[in-house]
Amino acid sequence: MKKRMLNCLVAAAVLALALTGCGGGQKSGDAPAASGSAQGGGAGEAKDSLTIALTNEPTTLDPQLAADSIGGMIILNLHDPLVRRNPDGNVVPGLAETWEVADDGMSITFHLQEGVKFQDGSGLTAEDVAFSLNRAIDKPQSELYTSFMDSAEAVDGSTVKVNLKYKELAALQYLTQTNSAIVSKAYVESVGDENYAAKPCGTGPYKLVEWQKGSKIILESNEDYYRGAPAIKHIELRVLKEATTAMVALESGDVDLVYNIGGLDVMAVQSNDKLGYQETNGTAIWNLAFNVNVEPFDDVKVRKALAMAVKRDDIIAGAMDGAGMPAEIILTDQTAPNPGADAIDTPKYDVEGARALLAEAGYPDGFECSIFVNGDLRTRSAQILQAQLADVGIKVDISTYEWGALLDTLNAGEHEMFLLGWSNTSFDPDGSTYQLFYSGNHGATGNRAFFSNDKVDELILSAQRESEESKRMELYKELQFVLHEESPWCPLYYKENNVGVRADLKGFTLHAGAQHYLGNCHYEE
Repeated sequence: MKKRMLNCLVAAAVLALALTGCGGGQKSGDAPAASGSAQGGGAGEAKDSLTIALTNEPTTLDPQLAADSIGGMIILNLHDPLVRRNPDGNVVPGLAETWEVADDGMSITFHLQEGVKFQDGSGLTAEDVAFSLNRAIDKPQSELYTSFMDSAEAVDGSTVKVNLKYKELAALQYLTQTNSAIVSKAYVESVGDENYAAKPCGTGPYKLVEWQKGSKIILESNEDYYRGAPAIKHIELRVLKEATTAMVALESGDVDLVYNIGGLDVMAVQSNDKLGYQETNGTAIWNLAFNVNVEPFDDVKVRKALAMAVKRDDIIAGAMDGAGMPAEIILTDQTAPNPGADAIDTPKYDVEGARALLAEAGYPDGFECSIFVNGDLRTRSAQILQAQLADVGIKVDISTYEWGALLDTLNAGEHEMFLLGWSNTSFDPDGSTYQLFYSGNHGATGNRAFFSNDKVDELILSAQRESEESKRMELYKELQFVLHEESPWCPLYYKENNVGVRADLKGFTLHAGAQHYLGNCHYEE
């Protein structure tokens, strides 16, 4: 992605939680020692504390139930998967020290690290790993990242075999994801499957101490962490729903880190010698999506008309302070390999063309509808869309929800249009297609457009089962064209990840793929 010029039109920080993190955990003895005093403020005077501002709370802390980046950010600091992805996108050891893929590609055998303990003191076993992965297979929230798995079995106390339904080239990438993080079989059975979300117990560098709904989440270091106890001993994830409040807190020292700050605030951070700034390309695509089961959005002409009425540059400038790039297609280099994207004739801003399509669809005078959103950024984006769509006769009512309530409403199909983001953390086209557009995934499993198309289903499943990469990309190229023609989504923009952070906080690395470990963070001596 080309670096964009900051467009300083709106002086507001954007606090939608980014997919970010500190680099992978360190081996025992490598963690830097904590010392000295902090910059000051409510984040604490000790050099072993970190306060992070969040725009929303997670919906769950159960890995196998997670379906949002906010929860994923916390979960992967409480739990470990078998394998991780480093900031360069390469798969590296996690709980598994080594692994082998079978000659026929239909299974992967993992050999576990020695001496790993859960936060209750019990030792990690292959049975725990098999239990976790089989549990993920059974949970609809995990389906995107587990659909290729048939089962997991403990070969012996430290060896696990993952059996695949088909030869999946992206299997290891999927196993790095939140839903494949490992839980303790005995612990889940003791607290009850339904209670684990509030009382998680993983193998990660941090453990949950307190969760005050609507206020904060408190984490403390796992001193028995198999890669070495983290230097940061105490983390407070503070819920600050107003972007301006979070930015003020960062500048005053009350918080140490704020994700996704806006354009003017970027400049404020960069000019403050007590603060640091990081930026990286993200995998998030933000979109205007339609419930294709309800009128008038069941008509593809209406969906295409709305796509023609949207001026993406104005949304990026007005809602995001210029911190993004226009998105006109679903599969691009920002979200996955780019199969045939350059050949697609994407819709251009054309008010008269949009009006003509609406007339063909039987709406020459437009219509009234609603759009569902959450948070500052999406509300501002919706307001700009509201004005743009009014130019073609469409009157839009904006309904703003809390994050959890928004997901519940969308999952139930109680909507017409909505704004949402999607991050393809698998770095594979399947991660931007199967969960979002496969007809079997309506609602909570990801297809909140309630889109169904036989050709799309056929191409998605064929691509999943194709073992030759070049042929897979040809299938995704065809799929890209079909999705473009059907337009269940109107892509809006690709969002860059950035962070404002205390200048003396080291070991922090923005991670485009959501492998956001905090175990490496430490303060400069």
